[in-house]
Amino acid sequence: MRKKILHIITRSDWTGAQKVLYGIVYGLKENYSDQFEVEVAAGKENGMLFEELDKIGVEYHVVENLVREIDPIKDLKAYFEIKRLIRQGNYDIVHAHSSKAGFLARIAAKKCGVKKVIYTYHGFWGIEQYRGIKKKLLIWVERFAARYSDYLVFLCNREKEKAEKYRIGKPSQYVIIPNAIMPIGNIQKGKLRRELGIPDHVKIVGNVARLDRPKNPIRFLQVAEKVVKERDDVIFVWIGGSIVEDFYAKQVQQYLDERPWLKEKVKILGFRKDAIELMADFDVLLLTSDNEGMPLVVLEAQQLGIPVVSTDVGCVGEVGSFVASVDDTERLIELVENILSDGANHKLNSTSDFRDFVKKYVLTYLG
Repeated sequence: MRKKILHIITRSDWTGAQKVLYGIVYGLKENYSDQFEVEVAAGKENGMLFEELDKIGVEYHVVENLVREIDPIKDLKAYFEIKRLIRQGNYDIVHAHSSKAGFLARIAAKKCGVKKVIYTYHGFWGIEQYRGIKKKLLIWVERFAARYSDYLVFLCNREKEKAEKYRIGKPSQYVIIPNAIMPIGNIQKGKLRRELGIPDHVKIVGNVARLDRPKNPIRFLQVAEKVVKERDDVIFVWIGGSIVEDFYAKQVQQYLDERPWLKEKVKILGFRKDAIELMADFDVLLLTSDNEGMPLVVLEAQQLGIPVVSTDVGCVGEVGSFVASVDDTERLIELVENILSDGANHKLNSTSDFRDFVKKYVLTYLG
């Protein structure tokens, strides 16, 4: 008899954690459909994840009151929605992603007698963006939720060490499963260059990310400003828009408005579903985040043979990237300039394997 799995995440948009969830679900459906029946639940915000699940025939459930922001009334309603869904679905396994869904679903699942409850940490930004009493409260919340978990999944050893430092869960609960992406098909270069009219001799330094605080788009602009002052054969391109709030999009626009000459050298494209096709034209991927888990864009760049320069955040340093300390923008500039000057000698290939990634989750489900 097949085991029933419910994956649950707070928002139904199409960003990193949602793509990881989709990858797990896709891998299970394609390779383990004789062992598992998989469904997904998420809040109604955005809905792009649901569109992708429709394409592969995976049943999903909309949790009407599940939202990212803290709202005691909605949160309580969402808890009872999730609990009702779990009880009606009679799931053997509940696998939660993202902070809000992770907290509510783990408690609801155990209260419903679910045999196995799993939570994947897609990074610790939800805790580390704060200081003082708020940070301590969030750590306590994670410690509390860990009591309702059978397994706590981390994307790399560095993230596991953070859980140990914060005393979240127990080592017997810990599992490390690095992110992986499905193999990228045969993508032809040139789409981005044609769209923006960028000649072949001009280098492209780019990023694909939300225009939100954790991604620090202002640091990207600071690097761009310094590099283009030194060389006139480079364009910086940011692909991605605001998901949660538009405050940082406005900051980016203000930064460029104050430096009108920079607008010719920096292009902000907004969200694009064809981002990976555009990314194929990058000569360097520049990740300027303050915090990450294991960003899929790094794995995508590596599959495409694009060298990666990044702040030393999350798991980036463990997957073969050129990293600089978060507070060392000058080092980021130096790394970008070195690769632009001699890019062929700075390519690092990804070692992630999608089938192995899915298999590790299967072993966790069966463990």
